[in-house]
Amino acid sequence: MTTTFHITLRPILILSKSIGLIDITYTVEPSGLLAHNKNSAFHAVLEITRMIVLLICTFLYFHQFDPEVHILQIINTIKFWIIIIAARLSTKRIIKFINGIIEFDRKIKPLATNLLTTKRSWSKKQWNMIFISIFVYFIGFKFFFIYMRFLKIHNIVSLLHYALFSIPYVMDYVVTITSCFFLQNTFVRFQTLNDVWNCLPAGLAIVPGHWTHDQIVDVMENTRLLHSELCELLKAFTLGYGPMLLGFFSSSFINMLLCVYFIVINNEGSTSSHPTEGFWEKILPLMVHVQIVTFLLSVIVFVSFINDKRLKIISYLRLYQISNLHLDIKRQIKMFMNQISACDSDQISAFGFFYINLNLVTSILVLLISGIITLIQMKNHPVILKFNNDTINFLGKL
Repeated sequence: MTTTFHITLRPILILSKSIGLIDITYTVEPSGLLAHNKNSAFHAVLEITRMIVLLICTFLYFHQFDPEVHILQIINTIKFWIIIIAARLSTKRIIKFINGIIEFDRKIKPLATNLLTTKRSWSKKQWNMIFISIFVYFIGFKFFFIYMRFLKIHNIVSLLHYALFSIPYVMDYVVTITSCFFLQNTFVRFQTLNDVWNCLPAGLAIVPGHWTHDQIVDVMENTRLLHSELCELLKAFTLGYGPMLLGFFSSSFINMLLCVYFIVINNEGSTSSHPTEGFWEKILPLMVHVQIVTFLLSVIVFVSFINDKRLKIISYLRLYQISNLHLDIKRQIKMFMNQISACDSDQISAFGFFYINLNLVTSILVLLISGIITLIQMKNHPVILKFNNDTINFLGKL
């Protein structure tokens, strides 16, 4: 059965499979769920070919300036592969999360249809516009950066490893787009549950000809069970995408810390006689870091939206005067309150190392400022001086 989620999921699956986040052998079965196709030799060959291409590109990137290897090359390579490895180790959990959303839609569809709730999911056209816009922006930014840095593209393999490991980082786009896609779809489903609850009569009172006691209890119970299922899907998302988000956030922070420090130090002694060249040398790193910050904030904001919608139903429950309600309805409210309280601690995290919420923005800013100040104070240390000289030589060869 093809749904809007199936249609909009296809570009995400293609993107994830192309870069190595999901095994190519996972395909959509006639049931609509993703399953591991072990009997397909074609998919197995594609899987092996993709990994060989990625390994070749990594080897060329590491040895492009033999025998020198810069720390930024090491960071970029580790970031790229740690996200791929984390994704492959969590593939089953990611597939479980995707199949969970598909099954959830099948359960909530009759309830939402009967109550005539507003359709919250974004359409195929809207998602296509988002995907195309981001893709065009990435390609434009990539070629613009290559042109401004005068990167030497000798052949298709050289182009591939520049596309994978040079700024702007393709892995940043893939992780951000895929995680935000799944977070937005989870947010929409929590919003749909809130809409379903709002359809209940005021004060949960019986309305002759419209709402009977059994109908009210049935809708309340279905909403409660579906809410619990969505909370379990959040746990599945944390288990599946948590390791990737940990690598993404950590490596992005380290990259920003080192690059912002180098920009500050470099500008102190900048005496460029070419105003135009100096302008682009300053504006390009700024654009890259604004983009990285935007990606990090996008993930954090979507998670915060989910937390708000997940807990919003508590405000509805607290409005009811339980003492005046029927015993069955009173029981459903108490069970719902206990259920939400139990799920309150199950927040989305980066593999348990830190919670992803708006408080993380403050933590990143504090750590970033502290780190930059510390590096500036140590700028005359032999290790830092070597890093400065190596970075100048590395950028000069690009």
